[in-house]
Amino acid sequence: MTTKSETMADSVSAFAALWFKYLDQHAPSGQVVDCLATDGLEMVFPERTLRSIDDFRDWYATVCRAYTDETHVVEEVTPSMAGDDINVDVVVVWRATQTSDGARIAMRARQRWVLRRTHTEMGLAIAEYRVDELTSL
Repeated sequence: MTTKSETMADSVSAFAALWFKYLDQHAPSGQVVDCLATDGLEMVFPERTLRSIDDFRDWYATVCRAYTDETHVVEEVTPSMAGDDINVDVVVVWRATQTSDGARIAMRARQRWVLRRTHTEMGLAIAEYRVDELTSL
């Protein structure tokens, strides 16, 4: 028998897998922004803080030009309920090639997300996304 928390954990893990798949594939920005909340969005990356869908589109276009051959391997997705939101601790290994010089990079990122339930097909959306720690491998 599946419990409610297992169902939530499965949904969050599937959402995280889809998010990183989109990033790996450099999916069209219109497809990727479907994963984002339209109100109160805040995404904190080492290089920039984003507070709108337009900010995200600009950041995403820059990243897609700066890196190729990206892969994200999810090591951990730990969700917990926080009222109506879902807090998620994420650990992911990111590998990519820098387009500027062809150098390969590999980093482990520890992230914290806040997801909101939506009435969209996706069912969840990222409201907050923070890269807390980025470590070279």
